[in-house]
Amino acid sequence: MKKLLVDPVVSNNDFVITIKLMQDNFTPETHEEFVNHMLRTKFLCPVLFDPNPEINKEGLTQIPDDTKVLLSSIKNKKGESYLVAYTDNKEADRQKQAENQHTIACSYFDFSTIIMKEGCPYAGFVINPFSENVIISKDTLELINQNIHMKRRVEIPRNLGPRRVQ
Repeated sequence: MKKLLVDPVVSNNDFVITIKLMQDNFTPETHEEFVNHMLRTKFLCPVLFDPNPEINKEGLTQIPDDTKVLLSSIKNKKGESYLVAYTDNKEADRQKQAENQHTIACSYFDFSTIIMKEGCPYAGFVINPFSENVIISKDTLELINQNIHMKRRVEIPRNLGPRRVQ
């Protein structure tokens, strides 16, 4: 069994502003700001549970190991599926498709872990598909993940030989 917070309150107004700034004026700087902000953002991902769990007043539930969790996805005109990521509750509530639909908080790294698994049917994830509509494809995930890995690598200083003390 796993404990899970269901339907958390999430607001990312600063991130939405960053998205709009990037979309209005795409430069390396606005794109970098968007990516850096996205890496720190908690998104809301619509889900359906089977069976539907009991959720307490605080939004906590115990999910048995055999519970199926269906993440919401959307298809583009090419038939590619993308996981859905909302920036806030207002955006998620506006697009609610089923009475028993809930949301869970997911990070960029949660989406990346799911999407980058071999055999995964998703081509990426899409942020606010019915408003800002920012698509993060598998290729983009790979590029971002490579850059994260490169930044985290520690350079070992070269041995310059013995130093003379004067």
